[in-house]
Amino acid sequence: MIKSKLSPPPILIGYTYSSHDAYEARDNNKLLAIRVETNYSCNLKCRYCYAMSGKSSQKFDYNILRDVILQAKELGIHSVVIIGGGEPTLYPEFNELITFIDSLDIIPMIFSNTILINKDLANFLYNHNASIMGKLDSLKPELTDYLAGKKGAYSQINRGLKNLMEAGFIDVDDSTQLRLGISFVSNKLNLYEVEDIWHFCRKNNIFPNMEILTPTGRAKSKLASQKLTKEEIMEYKLKILNIDREMYNYDWLPYTPLTASGCLQHLYSLYITLNGDVRPCAPTKFDQHPFFNINGKYPYNIHNMGLKEIIKSELFTYVRHIDKHLEGKCKKCEHLDECIGCRGYAYSVGINNGMNPLKALQMECQQCLKKID
Repeated sequence: MIKSKLSPPPILIGYTYSSHDAYEARDNNKLLAIRVETNYSCNLKCRYCYAMSGKSSQKFDYNILRDVILQAKELGIHSVVIIGGGEPTLYPEFNELITFIDSLDIIPMIFSNTILINKDLANFLYNHNASIMGKLDSLKPELTDYLAGKKGAYSQINRGLKNLMEAGFIDVDDSTQLRLGISFVSNKLNLYEVEDIWHFCRKNNIFPNMEILTPTGRAKSKLASQKLTKEEIMEYKLKILNIDREMYNYDWLPYTPLTASGCLQHLYSLYITLNGDVRPCAPTKFDQHPFFNINGKYPYNIHNMGLKEIIKSELFTYVRHIDKHLEGKCKKCEHLDECIGCRGYAYSVGINNGMNPLKALQMECQQCLKKID
């Protein structure tokens, strides 16, 4: 752990969890969160979309989704991360779903491009204890529109963010517990803006979620040349760390996958696709690789297995203990208790290079420049 007179950075409620809580949940066969796809339809066509969402009419059956959430509640979840696959606010039962989750004293944590969040919806979400992760990949309209794949996206996104801010999402009593975040997928096109986006978030009680362009989904063909190098990733993480230390009194480990926030979701979370297939996280697409098939079919599906059975299965037990199987510098790192590297990124890189899937999952973090003696 970091020993510093500065404070740890704020969290987004329902999105990230401490390493202590993550390992405790893992060791007790519990979950802290599930991530669910609700629909593949989307009003944008982002060039980096891992799900390649668009005009699909496919959606998750609401009654089955309710049952999955009830199973997850029995396993101890604190939040349901509604990540869409597409844009969750297009899900026909979106308001019913949020009301149901809130009624269980579970946090609805929603990823949204915010385009459809008008004043009424913003107030509804605020009153149902939701946390929101919006998006803003650039402060420049033309670049935002390009990355979002839609002209006019910048103004529509900002209108939604403004509605959320005015509804009270940034008026928090505890500045360490935030309810609104902004996600931006860093790449060679917007890297020079990262510091400005970071300042905007910090000054407005918004959780800054700097994602790294991952070579999966639409990004493999649309933005392959814009992927950052390890050196670029680390350079900007260190710049942001200095900003946080000098201007906002925060300190954090610069090697974790999410900047200023660890990502240990393989230990405590499950990702459930629209088809019911279960993954450790979005980019670890086990369901799309024949290696994991049994009798020609991916078995870890909520229509075939309960969540309790899945997390106790041999494969998911292995994944939830991935800290014991890491290779290279990750295996020897003194920060292993709070960082296991980005397993989704390692898996995607490995699979793209033809590696055995489990070997890919074990690889040392492909974003980290930390040197091990």
